Amino acid sequence: MKKVKLIFGTNNSQPLGARDDEIEESYQTCYKPFLKTLYNFPEVALTLHFSGVLLQWLEKKHSEFIDVLSEMASRRQVELLGGAFYDPVLALIPRQDRLGQIERMTTFLRKQFGRRPRGAWVTEYVWEPTFASTYSTSGIDYIFLDDHHFTAGGLSGGDMYRPCLTEDQGRILTVFPVCNVLRSGAPRISPDDVIEKLRSAATERGDRVVSLMIEGESLDGRNGHDGCYDQSWLTEILTKIRDNSEWLQPVLPPRYLRSFVPRRRTYFPTTSYAAMQSWAEPYGMNPKSKSSKQCKPVPSGFFRHFLVKYPESNLMYAKMQYTHVLVNQVRGDKYRKLAAREELWRGQCHHAYWHGRPGGIYRNALRKSVYSSLIEAEKVTRERGIFIPSVIAIDFDMDGVQEYLYQGHDMNAYVHSEGGALFELDYLPISWNFLDTMARHPEPYHTEDVGALGYDTYRRSAFIDHFFEKDATIADFDVMKYREAGGFLDTRYTVTDYKRENREVALTASSFVEHDSRRDPVEIAKKYSFKKGGLSVAYTITNRSENALFTVFGSEINLSAVSREVDVLRLYVAKGEAETEIGPTRTSETDVDAVRFLDLNTKTTIALKFSVPAELWSLPVETVYRTSDGLGTEYQSSCLLPRWSLAIEPGASWRATVDVRIERV
Repeated sequence: MKKVKLIFGTNNSQPLGARDDEIEESYQTCYKPFLKTLYNFPEVALTLHFSGVLLQWLEKKHSEFIDVLSEMASRRQVELLGGAFYDPVLALIPRQDRLGQIERMTTFLRKQFGRRPRGAWVTEYVWEPTFASTYSTSGIDYIFLDDHHFTAGGLSGGDMYRPCLTEDQGRILTVFPVCNVLRSGAPRISPDDVIEKLRSAATERGDRVVSLMIEGESLDGRNGHDGCYDQSWLTEILTKIRDNSEWLQPVLPPRYLRSFVPRRRTYFPTTSYAAMQSWAEPYGMNPKSKSSKQCKPVPSGFFRHFLVKYPESNLMYAKMQYTHVLVNQVRGDKYRKLAAREELWRGQCHHAYWHGRPGGIYRNALRKSVYSSLIEAEKVTRERGIFIPSVIAIDFDMDGVQEYLYQGHDMNAYVHSEGGALFELDYLPISWNFLDTMARHPEPYHTEDVGALGYDTYRRSAFIDHFFEKDATIADFDVMKYREAGGFLDTRYTVTDYKRENREVALTASSFVEHDSRRDPVEIAKKYSFKKGGLSVAYTITNRSENALFTVFGSEINLSAVSREVDVLRLYVAKGEAETEIGPTRTSETDVDAVRFLDLNTKTTIALKFSVPAELWSLPVETVYRTSDGLGTEYQSSCLLPRWSLAIEPGASWRATVDVRIERV
């Protein structure tokens, strides 16, 4: 009789930063009913993976689930997979952290369930050839990869139903293929069709194995189907597996490998599943485009391309890499280093670094949680009584040019040479980056209506230098239909004065400003001065032409809260002694002396004070992205844009200062 083996199970993960009620919903609709159903089918072997974030939540909120899981593991019905504890994509994190996170998960599972895992889950199937030695060195014998990898590795036919070997630096690793058709189709594929697919793989020798590893969260009915539990999909398919046991044999991976030793070896290229490659394709954006259809994809994307596609992802990645260096410089205090490393690893959770499935990097709260963990790790590395505030020069974001990082007792502030902008503002008492913003990027699934809302052509940071035409409106700026009259947005500023101990950075840039059908040379000098609880930016704009300069200058400042709801965010403007609330909606005010950004969530206020009264444009920055229920809109930051009308004679200069104060309320 023709037979086939079946490895059946789920991988289950929750992002760092997910709300308790969100995880609780997944528990009640996915994890709990799944395990409850499987408990009544003890003859069906089950292979499961739970991320460390989820395991910690289950241990705290539903210890009874852990107890049942432990019982099923002890009776050899369940095989628990290891992996990197905080669910990072290994391609993004240093090798030392890869090994550490895998060992962290191994230790947790051994202590909790009494057995060391022999297999591991590869996050999002993101693979690079060097991972073979990483897993093997960590004591892992086998992993699972999408069958797309097997095709990319040159395998076909019967080899798509057998594990194979791969190798790196002499280290051997066994790889099981996961059937993509069944994985991505469940539970939309009927149980009868699943059984027929399995039957088609059966052979007289009986050495073939089909791995059906389903994403656990997909079984709750939120992805275009009715859900497997309401429709008894899981019960029906388990019953059919049991009733066809004469030819369909559920098996745990270690037991299969004891009977059938892999003989074929191959090398898998850097890849993931096919959809991931499509999502990672970078786009070259036409600044005047109104629709993502005008964006041409670069073929053959792979996961690291997300760092190119989304500059915000690259900044998180850079922060994580920099924090890794700081953590590994800690000496002589084992417990401080362990505490810092744990926060670093938490900040490596993959969900906030990319976008493909619903949410990802567009989810404000997920990015905030990553930054919070990384800032916490950095704080732990600082030795009390020894740390001295200063400005350091380092190529932080790996673009080949130095950035200037102020690190103080209560604040970090990072200056980029591109545009001379401030791109990170960490308030250390609450471990919060107020410049964790997100620009409006074109996406392939955007409609014409979404494109009409506008796409940003630059990062939403702070002290971005604009020149406007006289008739520019806030409405046109909101949808990026205005015309930039200056050439400073992407100009590299030159550092003219850098005082490490005095905590100052001075920059200059020369470009042009268009007005009256002319392009006149203009120079901007801006000086950042950092102090406890704030900073100041002093502007000097010099007219280098032979003609009088008449233009409008603006310094764009984006500040991010977790929401713009009234119970989270309040905005106020001051005119003289009078302060008025303006709210986070789009508005324009004249003769403004100061702005106050009140974040009720973190109980923090940021006050901006202008030495020269300004016209203020204030507007929310919101992105449209894919969710489980279709397209959704999410607040990312509040854009505060003070504007000044300038009239500068040839060779003359205009000066103004913006003071920033941050404090708890």
